[in-house]
Amino acid sequence: MNRYPFILAAFPSLAIGVKRETSFQETMDLLEMNLSSRDKEKVSQLLLADNLDNIRAFWLGLPLSDRGRFRAKELEEALLVRDSLPPFLNDFLDRYDTTAERLNHFSSLYASLYRETIPQLEGFLKAYYEMEREIRLVLTALRAKQMGRDLVRELQFEDLTDPLVMQILAQRDSPQYTPPQEYEDLKALFVENSAEPLKLHRAILQYRFDRILEIEENFPSFSIDRILGFFARLMIVEAWDSMNRDKGLRLVDDLSKEI
Repeated sequence: MNRYPFILAAFPSLAIGVKRETSFQETMDLLEMNLSSRDKEKVSQLLLADNLDNIRAFWLGLPLSDRGRFRAKELEEALLVRDSLPPFLNDFLDRYDTTAERLNHFSSLYASLYRETIPQLEGFLKAYYEMEREIRLVLTALRAKQMGRDLVRELQFEDLTDPLVMQILAQRDSPQYTPPQEYEDLKALFVENSAEPLKLHRAILQYRFDRILEIEENFPSFSIDRILGFFARLMIVEAWDSMNRDKGLRLVDDLSKEI
Protein backbone atom coordinates (compact mmCIF):
# COMPACT_ATOMS: atom_id res chain seq x y z
CA MET A 1 0.00 0.00 0.00
CA ASN A 2 1.34 3.43 -0.94
CA ARG A 3 1.75 5.97 1.85
CA TYR A 4 1.48 9.69 1.24
CA PRO A 5 2.64 11.64 4.32
CA PHE A 6 3.57 14.71 2.25
CA ILE A 7 0.14 15.02 0.64
CA LEU A 8 -1.80 14.63 3.85
CA ALA A 9 0.48 17.07 5.66
CA ALA A 10 -0.36 19.63 2.95
CA PHE A 11 -4.11 19.30 3.48
CA PRO A 12 -5.73 22.01 5.65
CA SER A 13 -8.53 21.40 8.12
CA LEU A 14 -12.04 21.52 6.69
CA ALA A 15 -15.36 22.75 8.03
CA ILE A 16 -18.62 23.59 6.30
CA GLY A 17 -19.13 27.34 6.04
CA VAL A 18 -15.50 28.16 6.90
CA LYS A 19 -13.27 29.74 4.25
CA ARG A 20 -11.25 27.06 2.49
CA GLU A 21 -7.47 27.19 2.11
CA THR A 22 -7.51 24.92 -0.93
CA SER A 23 -9.83 24.41 -3.89
CA PHE A 24 -11.04 21.29 -5.61
CA GLN A 25 -8.84 21.97 -8.63
CA GLU A 26 -5.75 22.71 -6.54
CA THR A 27 -6.25 19.43 -4.72
CA MET A 28 -6.75 17.59 -8.01
CA ASP A 29 -3.49 19.06 -9.33
CA LEU A 30 -1.65 17.95 -6.19
CA LEU A 31 -3.01 14.42 -6.49
CA GLU A 32 -2.28 14.25 -10.21
CA MET A 33 1.40 15.01 -9.53
CA ASN A 34 1.87 12.69 -6.58
CA LEU A 35 -0.44 9.67 -6.72
CA SER A 36 0.29 6.36 -8.39
CA SER A 37 -1.76 5.46 -11.47
CA ARG A 38 -3.78 2.95 -9.46
CA ASP A 39 -4.61 5.51 -6.79
CA LYS A 40 -5.53 8.15 -9.40
CA GLU A 41 -8.13 5.68 -10.66
CA LYS A 42 -9.58 5.53 -7.15
CA VAL A 43 -10.01 9.30 -7.21
CA SER A 44 -11.86 8.93 -10.51
CA GLN A 45 -14.12 6.31 -8.93
CA LEU A 46 -14.91 8.74 -6.14
CA LEU A 47 -16.28 11.16 -8.74
CA LEU A 48 -18.62 8.71 -10.51
CA ALA A 49 -21.76 10.18 -8.96
CA ASP A 50 -20.67 13.67 -10.01
CA ASN A 51 -20.45 12.44 -13.59
CA LEU A 52 -24.10 11.37 -13.38
CA ASP A 53 -25.04 14.71 -11.83
CA ASN A 54 -23.43 16.45 -14.79
CA ILE A 55 -25.32 14.33 -17.30
CA ARG A 56 -28.58 15.30 -15.65
CA ALA A 57 -27.53 18.96 -15.59
CA PHE A 58 -26.60 18.75 -19.27
CA TRP A 59 -30.02 17.41 -20.23
CA LEU A 60 -31.70 20.09 -18.12
CA GLY A 61 -29.61 22.84 -19.70
CA LEU A 62 -27.97 23.73 -16.38
CA PRO A 63 -24.30 24.58 -15.67
CA LEU A 64 -22.04 21.58 -15.19
CA SER A 65 -19.95 20.97 -12.10
CA ASP A 66 -16.17 21.21 -12.46
CA ARG A 67 -15.92 17.83 -10.75
CA GLY A 68 -17.33 15.89 -13.69
CA ARG A 69 -15.13 14.02 -16.12
CA PHE A 70 -16.30 15.98 -19.18
CA ARG A 71 -16.96 19.58 -20.04
CA ALA A 72 -20.26 20.32 -21.83
CA LYS A 73 -18.98 19.84 -25.38
CA GLU A 74 -17.04 16.71 -24.43
CA LEU A 75 -20.05 15.32 -22.59
CA GLU A 76 -22.29 15.89 -25.58
CA GLU A 77 -19.84 13.96 -27.78
CA ALA A 78 -19.41 11.17 -25.22
CA LEU A 79 -23.18 10.64 -25.04
CA LEU A 80 -23.32 10.41 -28.83
CA VAL A 81 -20.27 8.22 -29.43
CA ARG A 82 -20.75 6.19 -26.20
CA ASP A 83 -17.45 4.32 -26.38
CA SER A 84 -16.22 5.61 -23.01
CA LEU A 85 -19.40 5.17 -20.99
CA PRO A 86 -20.02 2.45 -18.38
CA PRO A 87 -22.25 -0.43 -19.53
CA PHE A 88 -25.17 0.52 -17.27
CA LEU A 89 -25.25 4.00 -18.80
CA ASN A 90 -25.19 2.62 -22.33
CA ASP A 91 -28.06 0.30 -21.42
CA PHE A 92 -29.99 3.28 -20.08
CA LEU A 93 -29.45 5.26 -23.29
CA ASP A 94 -30.64 2.27 -25.33
CA ARG A 95 -33.75 1.89 -23.23
CA TYR A 96 -34.85 5.54 -23.29
CA ASP A 97 -34.63 7.49 -26.53
CA THR A 98 -35.77 11.00 -25.66
CA THR A 99 -34.39 13.50 -23.17
CA ALA A 100 -37.79 13.66 -21.45
CA GLU A 101 -37.82 9.88 -20.94
CA ARG A 102 -34.26 9.88 -19.69
CA LEU A 103 -34.93 12.62 -17.15
CA ASN A 104 -38.12 10.91 -16.02
CA HIS A 105 -36.24 7.68 -15.31
CA PHE A 106 -32.96 9.23 -14.24
CA SER A 107 -33.15 7.88 -10.70
CA SER A 108 -32.56 4.40 -12.12
CA LEU A 109 -29.02 5.47 -13.01
CA TYR A 110 -28.11 6.07 -9.37
CA ALA A 111 -29.51 2.67 -8.44
CA SER A 112 -27.46 1.12 -11.26
CA LEU A 113 -24.34 3.01 -10.22
CA TYR A 114 -24.46 1.65 -6.69
CA ARG A 115 -25.50 -1.85 -7.76
CA GLU A 116 -22.76 -2.18 -10.38
CA THR A 117 -19.98 -0.30 -8.60
CA ILE A 118 -20.06 -1.25 -4.91
CA PRO A 119 -19.19 -4.96 -5.39
CA GLN A 120 -16.04 -3.94 -7.28
CA LEU A 121 -14.78 -1.51 -4.63
CA GLU A 122 -12.72 -1.90 -1.48
CA GLY A 123 -11.47 0.18 1.41
CA PHE A 124 -12.76 3.72 1.81
CA LEU A 125 -14.49 3.77 -1.56
CA LYS A 126 -16.65 0.77 -0.72
CA ALA A 127 -17.63 2.15 2.69
CA TYR A 128 -18.29 5.60 1.19
CA TYR A 129 -20.56 4.37 -1.59
CA GLU A 130 -22.46 2.09 0.79
CA MET A 131 -23.00 5.07 3.10
CA GLU A 132 -24.13 7.35 0.26
CA ARG A 133 -26.57 4.74 -1.04
CA GLU A 134 -28.10 4.13 2.38
CA ILE A 135 -28.45 7.85 3.11
CA ARG A 136 -30.23 8.36 -0.21
CA LEU A 137 -32.59 5.48 0.51
CA VAL A 138 -33.44 6.70 4.01
CA LEU A 139 -33.97 10.28 2.80
CA THR A 140 -36.14 9.04 -0.05
CA ALA A 141 -38.32 7.12 2.40
CA LEU A 142 -38.62 10.11 4.72
CA ARG A 143 -39.42 12.46 1.84
CA ALA A 144 -41.95 10.02 0.37
CA LYS A 145 -43.85 9.83 3.65
CA GLN A 146 -43.78 13.61 3.98
CA MET A 147 -45.10 14.12 0.45
CA GLY A 148 -47.54 11.21 0.42
CA ARG A 149 -45.69 9.36 -2.34
CA ASP A 150 -45.88 5.64 -2.99
CA LEU A 151 -42.76 3.93 -1.63
CA VAL A 152 -43.03 1.10 -4.13
CA ARG A 153 -42.92 3.58 -6.98
CA GLU A 154 -40.09 5.56 -5.39
CA LEU A 155 -37.97 2.41 -5.04
CA GLN A 156 -38.99 0.74 -8.30
CA PHE A 157 -35.41 0.61 -9.61
CA GLU A 158 -33.89 -0.80 -6.45
CA ASP A 159 -33.03 -4.40 -5.57
CA LEU A 160 -36.18 -5.51 -3.76
CA THR A 161 -34.21 -8.23 -1.91
CA ASP A 162 -31.84 -5.71 -0.37
CA PRO A 163 -32.30 -5.59 3.45
CA LEU A 164 -32.67 -1.80 3.68
CA VAL A 165 -35.07 -1.66 0.73
CA MET A 166 -37.12 -4.45 2.33
CA GLN A 167 -37.09 -2.57 5.66
CA ILE A 168 -38.44 0.54 3.94
CA LEU A 169 -41.10 -1.26 1.91
CA ALA A 170 -42.32 -3.10 5.01
CA GLN A 171 -43.50 0.32 6.23
CA ARG A 172 -45.33 1.20 3.01
CA ASP A 173 -48.68 1.58 4.79
CA SER A 174 -47.34 3.21 7.95
CA PRO A 175 -47.99 6.94 8.45
CA GLN A 176 -44.31 7.54 9.17
CA TYR A 177 -41.02 5.87 8.31
CA THR A 178 -38.76 4.60 11.08
CA PRO A 179 -35.24 3.95 9.76
CA PRO A 180 -32.75 1.44 11.19
CA GLN A 181 -31.20 2.50 14.50
CA GLU A 182 -28.00 3.78 12.91
CA TYR A 183 -30.03 6.33 10.92
CA GLU A 184 -32.31 7.59 13.69
CA ASP A 185 -30.20 10.76 13.95
CA LEU A 186 -30.66 11.36 10.22
CA LYS A 187 -34.44 11.17 10.65
CA ALA A 188 -34.22 13.55 13.62
CA LEU A 189 -32.41 16.23 11.64
CA PHE A 190 -34.81 15.72 8.72
CA VAL A 191 -37.83 16.27 10.93
CA GLU A 192 -36.24 19.21 12.73
CA ASN A 193 -35.27 21.05 9.54
CA SER A 194 -37.79 19.92 6.92
CA ALA A 195 -39.68 23.23 6.99
CA GLU A 196 -36.52 25.12 5.94
CA PRO A 197 -35.02 23.50 2.82
CA LEU A 198 -31.72 25.36 2.84
CA LYS A 199 -31.18 24.64 6.50
CA LEU A 200 -32.05 21.00 5.89
CA HIS A 201 -29.59 20.80 3.03
CA ARG A 202 -26.78 22.12 5.20
CA ALA A 203 -27.70 19.71 7.99
CA ILE A 204 -27.55 16.78 5.57
CA LEU A 205 -24.18 17.94 4.24
CA GLN A 206 -22.87 18.16 7.80
CA TYR A 207 -24.24 14.69 8.54
CA ARG A 208 -22.42 13.24 5.52
CA PHE A 209 -19.25 15.15 6.42
CA ASP A 210 -19.25 13.69 9.94
CA ARG A 211 -19.97 10.17 8.70
CA ILE A 212 -17.03 10.39 6.29
CA LEU A 213 -14.76 11.38 9.18
CA GLU A 214 -15.90 8.27 11.04
CA ILE A 215 -15.12 6.10 8.01
CA GLU A 216 -11.65 7.64 7.65
CA GLU A 217 -10.75 6.58 11.19
CA ASN A 218 -10.92 2.94 10.09
CA PHE A 219 -7.92 3.32 7.77
CA PRO A 220 -4.17 3.82 8.32
CA SER A 221 -2.68 7.29 8.47
CA PHE A 222 -1.11 8.57 5.24
CA SER A 223 -2.98 5.98 3.14
CA ILE A 224 -4.90 6.60 -0.08
CA ASP A 225 -8.07 5.88 1.93
CA ARG A 226 -7.37 8.92 4.13
CA ILE A 227 -6.73 11.04 1.03
CA LEU A 228 -10.03 9.91 -0.50
CA GLY A 229 -11.78 10.79 2.75
CA PHE A 230 -10.35 14.30 2.73
CA PHE A 231 -11.30 14.69 -0.92
CA ALA A 232 -14.88 13.55 -0.27
CA ARG A 233 -15.20 16.05 2.58
CA LEU A 234 -13.68 18.81 0.44
CA MET A 235 -16.39 18.22 -2.17
CA ILE A 236 -19.05 18.66 0.52
CA VAL A 237 -17.50 21.89 1.78
CA GLU A 238 -17.19 23.21 -1.76
CA ALA A 239 -20.80 22.23 -2.53
CA TRP A 240 -22.00 24.40 0.34
CA ASP A 241 -19.75 27.31 -0.60
CA SER A 242 -21.12 27.39 -4.13
CA MET A 243 -24.77 27.29 -3.13
CA ASN A 244 -27.41 29.98 -3.16
CA ARG A 245 -30.94 29.68 -1.80
CA ASP A 246 -32.60 28.73 -5.09
CA LYS A 247 -30.05 26.02 -5.73
CA GLY A 248 -30.51 24.76 -2.19
CA LEU A 249 -34.25 24.37 -2.61
CA ARG A 250 -33.76 22.41 -5.84
CA LEU A 251 -31.02 20.19 -4.43
CA VAL A 252 -32.97 19.25 -1.32
CA ASP A 253 -35.97 18.27 -3.41
CA ASP A 254 -33.65 16.22 -5.67
CA LEU A 255 -32.58 14.12 -2.67
CA SER A 256 -35.82 12.22 -2.98
CA LYS A 257 -35.54 11.83 -6.75
CA GLU A 258 -31.93 10.90 -7.48
CA ILE A 259 -31.54 7.44 -6.04
